[in-house]
Amino acid sequence: MENKEKVDKKEKKEKIPRQAMPEQDPKKRVRNFDEVPIGYTAELAITEAKRCVQCKKPGCISGCPVDVKIPEFIELIAEGDFIGAARKLKETNSLPAVCGRVCPQEDQCEKVCILAKKGESVAIGRLERFAADYERKSGNILIPEMAPPTGKKIAVVGAGPAGLTIAGDLVKMGHDVTVFEALHKSGGVLIYGIPE
Repeated sequence: MENKEKVDKKEKKEKIPRQAMPEQDPKKRVRNFDEVPIGYTAELAITEAKRCVQCKKPGCISGCPVDVKIPEFIELIAEGDFIGAARKLKETNSLPAVCGRVCPQEDQCEKVCILAKKGESVAIGRLERFAADYERKSGNILIPEMAPPTGKKIAVVGAGPAGLTIAGDLVKMGHDVTVFEALHKSGGVLIYGIPE
């Protein structure tokens, strides 16, 4: 009976179509500079997360440059534990809201999703964005634990995504970090390379 349940569960997941990302109405968006894609609702995120077949050897993880535990955070979304999903993402990715928007998932994790072989992959980036946005909007943001001060001073050159990520990791390790940036604002490509 257990095998039948597994087969039924897999069949149901394969029948769920990839969930479209809601967008601003064109008549409204011509009058503002807000993001065109609005993001998933909780209902859409859960439906999309249920498409994940929880592979035994998930290729999506090896397709991710920062080794996000993709099936684990997606399973948490499917269960409705959105804060847990955001925290799972942050174990390996300091900027999940950014990656959920601008990382080229279609050439990385989503490209190697098993569902992509016969249809459309799980919308991993959209789910990542949803979890990160949900955590931010809820105000339930976990402050990471800090190691005791080491007394070491470290300079990080460049306040783009990579520089800010490593600076954050070093601070959590107890180091005194100073970030140097040549331009007027921090953020690198997020400020100067991506249109608002």
